[in-house]
Amino acid sequence: MVKNTLFILVLAIFNACNLNTSPTPEPGVSQRLAKKRAIQIKNLTYHLSIVVPNDVDEPIDGVSTIEFDLNTKETIYLDFKADNDQLHQISINDVLLESPTIENEHIKLTHKLLTKGRNTIKINFQLGNNALNRNDDYFYALFVPDRARFTIPCFDQPDIKGKFSVKMDLPEDWIGIANGQPTTKQATEGRIQLEFAPSQAISTYLWAFTAGDYQFDSITWQDKTIGLYHMVDDSAKYNRNIKEVFRQTTASLDWLENYTKYDYPFDTYNLVAIPSFQFGGMEHPGATYYRASKIFLDENPTRNEELARANLIAHETAHMWFGDLVTMPWFDEVWLKEVFANFMADKITEPWFPDMNHQLRFLMAHFPAAYAVDRTAGANPVGQKLKNLKNAGTLYGGIIYHKSPIVMKQLESIAGEEQLQLGIQEYVANNAYGNASWNDLIACIDKHTETDLKVWSKAWVFEAGRPIIYFEPSLHNPDKLWLKQQAEHPQLTSAKTYWPQEVNIIQNDENTLQYQMFDAKVKIQDDLETDNTLFLADEKGYGLVRLTDTQIDYWLTNISQLSDDLLRGRMVINLYENFLDGSIHPKQFLNYLHKTILKEENSIILNQLSRQLQACYWKFIPEGERKDLSERLEPSLWTYMEAQTDVANKKTLFRLWYNISLSPSAIDKLAQIIKGAHEVEGITLSENDKISIVSQLSIKNHTEAQQLINMVHSQLKSQHNKDKLTFLKPSLSSNATDRDEFFLSLSKLENRSKEGWVQNALANLHHPLRQHHSVHYLPNTLQMLEEIQLTGDIFFPIGWLGNSINYHVSKEAYEMTNSFLTNNPNYPEHLKLKILQNIDMTERAYRIKEKYFN
Repeated sequence: MVKNTLFILVLAIFNACNLNTSPTPEPGVSQRLAKKRAIQIKNLTYHLSIVVPNDVDEPIDGVSTIEFDLNTKETIYLDFKADNDQLHQISINDVLLESPTIENEHIKLTHKLLTKGRNTIKINFQLGNNALNRNDDYFYALFVPDRARFTIPCFDQPDIKGKFSVKMDLPEDWIGIANGQPTTKQATEGRIQLEFAPSQAISTYLWAFTAGDYQFDSITWQDKTIGLYHMVDDSAKYNRNIKEVFRQTTASLDWLENYTKYDYPFDTYNLVAIPSFQFGGMEHPGATYYRASKIFLDENPTRNEELARANLIAHETAHMWFGDLVTMPWFDEVWLKEVFANFMADKITEPWFPDMNHQLRFLMAHFPAAYAVDRTAGANPVGQKLKNLKNAGTLYGGIIYHKSPIVMKQLESIAGEEQLQLGIQEYVANNAYGNASWNDLIACIDKHTETDLKVWSKAWVFEAGRPIIYFEPSLHNPDKLWLKQQAEHPQLTSAKTYWPQEVNIIQNDENTLQYQMFDAKVKIQDDLETDNTLFLADEKGYGLVRLTDTQIDYWLTNISQLSDDLLRGRMVINLYENFLDGSIHPKQFLNYLHKTILKEENSIILNQLSRQLQACYWKFIPEGERKDLSERLEPSLWTYMEAQTDVANKKTLFRLWYNISLSPSAIDKLAQIIKGAHEVEGITLSENDKISIVSQLSIKNHTEAQQLINMVHSQLKSQHNKDKLTFLKPSLSSNATDRDEFFLSLSKLENRSKEGWVQNALANLHHPLRQHHSVHYLPNTLQMLEEIQLTGDIFFPIGWLGNSINYHVSKEAYEMTNSFLTNNPNYPEHLKLKILQNIDMTERAYRIKEKYFN
């Protein structure tokens, strides 16, 4: 008995010791580590002090003071993805550590020096450069989703919120911005020191600090100053736009306060317009970043361009409540903040554009992009799994940004508009400055509706792909039909998955049929084989509807007779999906697109038809037949473009015309336009238009292409655009060796710093006219993908693949990509899905061409 007692005592002591000698966590931030730390750490504050040198190549040194309460006295780990020589000194509760090190991207804070209760960590270090986006005259920190740990030691997870304050020592002519209010400013010997008050408690991915040669403007809203920092060097452009930018910002704030019944939750609100910002916007409280060109529009913008700006501003403003105030617990639910922002932005901006058909706009903005992922074998659900934060960037894509708004619209339809708003108000109030999940939201809404939302949520949020909707005769009564749905890719879904939804059908332009498909099949009394049956006759129904041959023939001929823009837009989508499903000959489909474009007046539908024609022309028409088709398409598109009075339609048709033009006369005309010798009435070419046109001339081997590139370069007023064109020049070269060297240069991280430019360059390299050569880039493109994901920003892996593999249409490219996946059976699943999403169109292109042209 004594021996047993002694053994148990020794074992208990041994286990207690092991609690504090556990192995260093794996690289990144595992969900296991995050859950443990979220329980341990409370009342967190960070104070960061940095010195930014005048020379962009010199490192930035910093001191970070981190304070927090610890629930139990045990070892914890900070996250810092850096080299050991960047870690200069650490003290824990005033005790200096000897030879501090970074192991597996973590810094160990030993239990021996920590205490239950308040702790203070002070770290002297060199900031990592990867997420600081440094330029000669400005820099900006961008930490979403897990880049804070690349730059600063921290607890980098969304559910450990902390107050964040910054002090910056800067070149004397720079201006700094951070999450908090500026408090002190001091100048010394050619330098300036700025200090900012602590923010409210926010997640690390929302930290922001930027400085540079900014100009400042402001207005007053309620009792706050709304500031705008920018580098716009075109005063006319600035003055044309600034009033509307401020108006839309304050109108969005007013609307959101009213809808949520919760006042703006942060101390300060600033917009920062950055020339080379890689996203449209990023919702840091107190310092919302925007790509300058997205909010400062060129002269004579189209209504679609104006609407895009309005939606962007409303979207980022909505994030102040949805994402910043109430944050998802883990990045597997990053879609939740995005669906809220999109949903609110649509509601906010709709009254600003009363002349627009907003149902149609919603349909065209979201369904094609969602289908582009959901139709593939790499489709992912809205709610994805994430074991380690280092892979969080791979969750972003068409499903988060485009399927989730469709899901939200269906939720509003099921729950009721008023009930949904009440649920959202409760969700915000209950979780302010904290974290909440999709299930928390559903629980709030469930209180206000009788519908069981859990079954609906399981299919729409947690299953991948889309349904195929079709009808077939009953086995027992051939005169009766079943309307059925099944998963397009059954291997991606749970057994017997179906998507509960209301299916609206119109026949004979007026006979409306409505079916509640809250099962995999429903018995129907109506004849759905009628030629003019229009399925999914609204902006909510989702899936591939397989039409009969006679229905396809009817709509290819008669679509322009649909007077209702929403229904015509829906049929444009339905026909395209049936074409990609292999049911329509590419030449027949191209003829339909050409004929329909020449009759279409709605700018939203015309833009979609234009995109479809370009895809059909370059991907599904054999190379040898394009030239003859081009000579037939060019004159009619040009004539219809000239006849347009609507600026948006004229721009859409002009860009379509020069995209598909291959005849020498059309290419010469394009050269005359860029020289200024031929004007297109009603179109003012922006600097980006000019870059696009000389790119087309170069790819299509115009004899004066190089001279015209140099001419445009000398005409560009924006230094940002000059630098962009300089970067793109090698990708436009007619010399294949130059292009090869440029592609190889992208293996170096420093040559990928401007990710948007890299994507433009990849599109040049992989243009359909150059694919016989560029196909040999694909193995390296795939080999580099893991590095691209780990070193690039959230949208870069999508752009890397979308502007390379996605452009290819040959069987060789498809088999090359398939071989890569076969030869790498343990390839990361999240990246495998991205590859499958991007190779889908390649497979469809070569299979459809084999079916109809061989």
